[in-house]
Amino acid sequence: MRRKIGTALDERLIVQAKHLAAREGRPLNDVLEDALRRYLALRRRKGGGSLVRRTAGAYRIEPGQLQQVMEEDLFAGE
Repeated sequence: MRRKIGTALDERLIVQAKHLAAREGRPLNDVLEDALRRYLALRRRKGGGSLVRRTAGAYRIEPGQLQQVMEEDLFAGE
């Protein structure tokens, strides 16, 4: 479903988008829609993603400490 919206954009941005649309033989609406889809997908990848990626480097431990945690038997007391 498509919905018409009104917005104000920088004039230079509009001119660039129009030139791109003309070069590619596409309607301006398609170029703008494609750009918005790509932007939103990029934001989802950057903002979302796995907890591991989002927290990479946030907690620093010594290699020996990491080894100790990896070798720990979590089920020893059961």
